[in-house]
Amino acid sequence: MARKVIQEEQGPYAIDEDELEAQGGGIYICQCGLSDNKPYCDGSHNATADEEDGVVYEYDSDGERHVVSDD
Repeated sequence: MARKVIQEEQGPYAIDEDELEAQGGGIYICQCGLSDNKPYCDGSHNATADEEDGVVYEYDSDGERHVVSDD
């Protein structure tokens, strides 16, 4: 069964950022749902920077954005 998941975040989740930075790096988990390197962030969230609040967008397999609905 297919399921549509609505992602609301527009950036990654940093895991233990302070500790990892002290060791010279960080690990970031995708929260936007667009990364091709899940579960890790690959910067795909940058495509969401100009999304408007209250509008539901859908991204196709080519990364093209489409408006699904707006309030």
